[in-house]
Amino acid sequence: MSAKDVLMPGPQGKTPRLYEVEKGHKNESYIVAIMGNKVPPPIKFVKDGQPPVEPSHGDPSNVVLLPKDPSPAEIPLPRYEPLQKGVQPPNKYEPTSKPEPPTRYVPSSRSEPPPTRYEPTKRQPEPPVRYEPTTRSQPPPTKYEPTVGTNQPTKQPLTKIEEGSPKSEPLPKDELLPKHEPPFPGEEPRDNFGLTLAEVEKYKNDPFWRTLRWILFVLFWLLWILMFLAAILIVALSPGCVAKVAPSWWQSAIAYHIWTPSFQDSDGNGLGDLNGAVDRLENVRRLGVHAVWAAPFLLSDNFNDAIRDHRAIDSKLGVNADGDKFIEAVHDKGMKVVMSMPVGVTSNEHDWFIRSSKASLPENANYSGYYHWRRTGSPPFMSEFKNTSIYYMHYEGKPNWPVINWQNSGLRQEMFDIFSYWIDKGVDGFQLSGIEYLARTSEGNAPNWPAIYDVLRDIKDHVETYANQSKVANGKKIILYAYRDNAKENDKRSLASSGLDSVVNYELGMVGRGNQICYTNEDSVAGCVHELLSDVLSFHKDNEEVIPMWEFGNPSLSRLASRVQSSKQGELLTMIQLLLPGTNSIYYGEEIGMRDLANDSTAIPQRGAMQWDDSRNAGFSTAETPQIDVNPDYKEVNWARQYGQSRSQLKMFQKLAKMRKRDETLAYGDAHIGDLINNGFTLTRYRDEQNSTQGNVSGYCFR
Repeated sequence: MSAKDVLMPGPQGKTPRLYEVEKGHKNESYIVAIMGNKVPPPIKFVKDGQPPVEPSHGDPSNVVLLPKDPSPAEIPLPRYEPLQKGVQPPNKYEPTSKPEPPTRYVPSSRSEPPPTRYEPTKRQPEPPVRYEPTTRSQPPPTKYEPTVGTNQPTKQPLTKIEEGSPKSEPLPKDELLPKHEPPFPGEEPRDNFGLTLAEVEKYKNDPFWRTLRWILFVLFWLLWILMFLAAILIVALSPGCVAKVAPSWWQSAIAYHIWTPSFQDSDGNGLGDLNGAVDRLENVRRLGVHAVWAAPFLLSDNFNDAIRDHRAIDSKLGVNADGDKFIEAVHDKGMKVVMSMPVGVTSNEHDWFIRSSKASLPENANYSGYYHWRRTGSPPFMSEFKNTSIYYMHYEGKPNWPVINWQNSGLRQEMFDIFSYWIDKGVDGFQLSGIEYLARTSEGNAPNWPAIYDVLRDIKDHVETYANQSKVANGKKIILYAYRDNAKENDKRSLASSGLDSVVNYELGMVGRGNQICYTNEDSVAGCVHELLSDVLSFHKDNEEVIPMWEFGNPSLSRLASRVQSSKQGELLTMIQLLLPGTNSIYYGEEIGMRDLANDSTAIPQRGAMQWDDSRNAGFSTAETPQIDVNPDYKEVNWARQYGQSRSQLKMFQKLAKMRKRDETLAYGDAHIGDLINNGFTLTRYRDEQNSTQGNVSGYCFR
């Protein structure tokens, strides 16, 4: 077949096109020529009065002649001519040398079969021409010239394959892939660039490569072991992370200080007792406090420090079993028990003093040194014992409160045993009362503080040692704290270093309208509180070993709301107290703003009956005439009323107390007090960890 022969068109009249085959690292192009039958001269169909229609795209094809929309009447009907017998129709199409005039297409009726379509003879496609690369002796093919400015790789010219032509069978892979040039002269070309099996065996058994492989293998494992050992050394020798020490419970605790005779009467005799306190523990728990500090607790002359028996419960408050029940009930509510322990004096009715006064008897000889006896003395610290010309040392102005001698080994051991006794009962802390009488000068008119510090260290050592040995305590922390009136900063540091866990800041107990305790703001409660807090907070910030303990009221101080002469200011000061760092002591009734009793009352004003509700005797007692007076304002100021109000002082107290348990910033963070501006100041609580400060700010304004 010559190049001039006309090829049959492909499917749908499409012309041959270029096909590219991707072969790994390059593209190869092929032209597959589809050969067809020679096409006879085209038959041109024309419309009447129009020029003949030329074949489209230059390809020979049959052109469908479209009629000029004749009317049905103009279309002549074909006449049926039956075939004569013995005459066979022609077997194949025999084109004439001259094309006959085109026959007008006449559509047949619906009943007649459609005319026979021309079907070109199908021929088997010939296999595509395989691309044969030119040899080096032949001239190189024309190179593909890429468009200027592009970085296209040079391609070989490709022959197009007509789209729509019959598909040929794909060439075998080994024939399509080009052969790689041999790497070395004399070698056979191969399809990959890797080593042959013979070469691998050669290098495998070569002594040089075997030695090199072993050296690299050993070096790899040596380096791995060295890095492993280095990692261990880095971990072992690097400074360890500082463990976060969880503060003890008492360092942010709220201790609820109850005056037991005025808290709740359980038997109707008009006097509060331990069983009544047990009945009210659920109310105390709802406040969110951490500990209950019950005083008085031990048997004494008149609910004071003149203890008659350190191991007995005051008979007016209950029996010893009631004390055990109270301690157990407090623990069942999830709170701690703190008790007052007078350590400086006893009652002159104490068995120790009676035996010491009769030390001339052989059985009492060991008690002679339990107290301070002198040949001479004078009031107010010395008194004569029953006209014997022998004097004993006692509390200032109170001959019934003799001072015990901690320098005596027998007395010291007796007191240590008392601490051990109550630790085994489950007590969690002690308020050491009267520490200024632990040691006195020879005349008894002044405390001997260096000797007092030594005694406190001995008490601390014994308490810690016994708490670790006791099966009941099981190593728990037993807190020790105390008061020291008019203590200076050095005095507080010395007390803390001697073994006390905390020293009560007495300063806030002096806040009141008209009290001359502030030098620059004598007439302003806001200014006085700001001045005191600024000084005390600054001291504790510089002396972190001294844990602060705050209180505005206690059984010996007038109630806060009465001192500042304003319930609102008393409420605000109580809120400030709960936001201060360290331990807080809340005197019973301060959470609802109780006031002192009237001046005409014979009772101590700040020790009035707890106002629980608006029922008879404020819910304190069912007695007709209670032994403890009730403030007349109990109808408006009582626990039940405020507990039912969402914005009452009691509810605010409850929320802040619970926040101290959840929020570490309030519990253990630092505090900063801002400047006093127009009777207002800010108190900021924050935690400064790795120079990252987080805080809560509260503002207060007094009028």
